[in-house]
Amino acid sequence: MLLSLPLGPGTAKGARQPSPGTKASPRPKSAPSAAKISSATSAAQGTIALIADRRVEEADIRRAALVMERDPLRKTNHALWRKKLLDLCVDRELLALEAERTGLLNDPSVMRRIERSNADLLYAALRARVLIPEVTPTASEIDTARAGGLYRRVKVQYILAVTDRQTTFKVYEELRNGARFDSVATLYSMHPSAAKGSGLGWRRIGSLNQEAWKPLQHAKPGDVFGPYVNGEAHEIYKVEAIEEPDDAELRETMLRDRQTLLEPRYHVRLLQKYKFQIVPDQVSSVIFASATEKADSILASLDARGRRPKEGVRPGLGVIARLEGDSLTYRDIGSPDVLPREPDGKVHIHDSSQLLMACAMAVLPRLIARDVRERGIDKEPDIARRLRLIREEVSTRAMVEHAVPPLDSVRIRAYFDSHGSRYRRPAARRALVAVFASEDTARMAASGWSRASYRDSVYGVQGFRKREGASARSLWPRFYGEISLLDTDSDPLSVAARSLQPNQISPVIASPNGYAVAIVTGREAARGYTFEEVSGLVAVDAREDAENTWVTAQLERLRAATPARMVPARLEALRLGMNSDMGGTR
Repeated sequence: MLLSLPLGPGTAKGARQPSPGTKASPRPKSAPSAAKISSATSAAQGTIALIADRRVEEADIRRAALVMERDPLRKTNHALWRKKLLDLCVDRELLALEAERTGLLNDPSVMRRIERSNADLLYAALRARVLIPEVTPTASEIDTARAGGLYRRVKVQYILAVTDRQTTFKVYEELRNGARFDSVATLYSMHPSAAKGSGLGWRRIGSLNQEAWKPLQHAKPGDVFGPYVNGEAHEIYKVEAIEEPDDAELRETMLRDRQTLLEPRYHVRLLQKYKFQIVPDQVSSVIFASATEKADSILASLDARGRRPKEGVRPGLGVIARLEGDSLTYRDIGSPDVLPREPDGKVHIHDSSQLLMACAMAVLPRLIARDVRERGIDKEPDIARRLRLIREEVSTRAMVEHAVPPLDSVRIRAYFDSHGSRYRRPAARRALVAVFASEDTARMAASGWSRASYRDSVYGVQGFRKREGASARSLWPRFYGEISLLDTDSDPLSVAARSLQPNQISPVIASPNGYAVAIVTGREAARGYTFEEVSGLVAVDAREDAENTWVTAQLERLRAATPARMVPARLEALRLGMNSDMGGTR
């Protein structure tokens, strides 16, 4: 549909065609879109089209070009493709104007969606411009970290022993006196590495047991350290090799460690900066109301300011949390995305900590916007434009959602019946597939199987379990199943199966979850899907088709009511290449 043109960042949908924008283009020759903008209205440099007080500029066309990159017209009729891009941009602006006219930008649910989307964009900009530079290690910090030794990398063998303390120390002394580490690990270690010679691989010292940090800073290959307490168990290490990271690696590791807690620490700083706090007198009232009333009922009982007086057993509700220049009521936290409904329609806030978390989740988007605004980042042209596009996208989608009611099961089934040719199952190969964790294990198993014994061999492999209704992505190591591999699928297993004849065994195939061996058991002809097989997809398609119909009708009306005025020469001058980023041939 037309809404697949990204009105905001990161919203482009897949190339599902056709769309209303496509159906309605090119426009009739009698439309006023060919008229040039007068000198008074084209003062803004770079304006390609004007729709009321809205402009289509070069950045809009380039964004549309990314979405329509694979449109066949791009190569067969480049000029018409350009016109199509402009039409899509104009149609987007017309819909955004209509959404604004209907007042959806004042709808609380729409405002919350815009606020959250804005916060995502603004946080990403703030993170790149401010937060990451703040935590990027300096040269002196790198020197200090190197001197501390915790970033040294050691290749270690490892034992996690659950024996009593006396036995553990006895084992440790045997290791120090030359006992083979891998042999002892096989007897005493409960860690999975015991089955692989006890090798744990390369580890940073700071990621190991804290008791081992100081001894390992001065370790030499061959040294044995431990035992160190780990819950009810003890750890023992043997150093195989040691490496010192260079400055670049040290900087990258330190930055990655700091980024792990970057967002939660920023959120805490933000709440502190604006003096966020819960109103103690409201805690018990909110908890009692959430336990005894449905969330939607509570929301309906609030006045315009989000408050309600005490009435009988119903507690009075007011300001739940305060912060500098702002406050929160139940209306701010009562949306399903902050407090999901339980089956009984309630949200059951159990304690003050849960209420605090809900309030913080509700207020953080607006605090991020305040912080970014105070830093002036939102005034940057690209950010300001993307904020406008988010507002227009969310309001336009909300307008379509309000205008097109949900489809019931009867209409969805009727859509399937009238579009049955769209839902065809391609031809497939039926195959019995077993998945292994190790390529070597899979190769050894496959080499001993014959066509006759394959099934019995798979069933008899120790630890293998059968998975009913399996697919190429749902089979994990030590599972097997008979699955259909469609001729149109592009995963490695399906591609390999297409070269096999019935009863032929495949070589080892690197599958998404391990290493697979398959035998083709038969062919399946192409057929139509049953409604039950594709009911979810049909529901999506039916909804999109209904939205497309509504959007197309609206655009016909809006184009006539608000004709676009264009500068064709500016559209023609844009370098939208076919064969290169610089323009290519046209």
